[in-house]
Amino acid sequence: MLSFIYEIELFGAIFMSVIFFLGAVHGLMLTFLLVSKKVNQLSNRILAALMLVFTVDLAMAALLSVGLHHNYPHVIGLDFSITLLYGPLLYLYSETLIKGNKRLTLAQKKHFIPFILLTLYFLPFYFNSGETKLNLLSETGELQYGSEWITHFKVVYSLAYLPFIIRDLYQYRKKIRANYSTLEKRNLDWLQGFVLAGTLLGITAGVLYTVSSFSDLLSEYTDFTLLASTIFVYSIGYMGLKQAEFFTLIGREEKQVPKEEKPRQESYTRSGLNEEQGKELHQQLCALMDKDKPYLRNDLSLAELAGLMNISTHNLTEVINTFADA
Repeated sequence: MLSFIYEIELFGAIFMSVIFFLGAVHGLMLTFLLVSKKVNQLSNRILAALMLVFTVDLAMAALLSVGLHHNYPHVIGLDFSITLLYGPLLYLYSETLIKGNKRLTLAQKKHFIPFILLTLYFLPFYFNSGETKLNLLSETGELQYGSEWITHFKVVYSLAYLPFIIRDLYQYRKKIRANYSTLEKRNLDWLQGFVLAGTLLGITAGVLYTVSSFSDLLSEYTDFTLLASTIFVYSIGYMGLKQAEFFTLIGREEKQVPKEEKPRQESYTRSGLNEEQGKELHQQLCALMDKDKPYLRNDLSLAELAGLMNISTHNLTEVINTFADA
């Protein structure tokens, strides 16, 4: 009977390990995909960093689930301080997506100070021997290093960002109502779904952690939280594949170039288009108009039309002004 129970527990551990491992692989693929994007680089790279944090967390969980940390004890603790990145990265992603930042400000960089301080505090542990690290692990795989209040702080710190994220989302909604565009409405739908999923994940983790603090359900808390994280990572990938423009169109709209009293060909010298490319894009534009008839939509914006052709608004303007009457 005991042997049967052991086999069931072993199967469950292996099954969860496979789930976590697949989630880590998926998160790593999303990380590379987002880093490679040339449009809206800052927001995409922040999201890539968030996916990388999930990847490390899930990979460590997969390792611990089947006991591989005994073979590779030096990796123990690599995920200890990254919990402090969830809240800041989710917040900065939504903020830079809304504001269209090109780089992080000094104030935004300060959100990473707690993570840096905790990592510095944890440095002595990293230089310990593998045997010492294994001795600091509890039976449930919880790291017994430093005060337990550090873990409490990590959870509270991450959850504290949720009200600010929701506030930014509310302000973005007001902006769209004042200046409606289809593209921004779609951006809002994406951001709302992303923030909602992240909020539910954070609240779920917080509730489960609180319950586990007053009971012996720590391992169950960890499994459920990581399973929810895996679902979150897969959801981001699914939404990105289903509507890939969310990774490319957001933030594409550019500032209008002031009109100058110069010949047409000179006004677009920095666009990089030659006559042959311009004619080819004009043919694509005509084909798009004939096939999909986007001109029937009264709310069609220049940025959205450029997105449908996968070119910049500046190049689209050049094609329309230079080749439409050719």
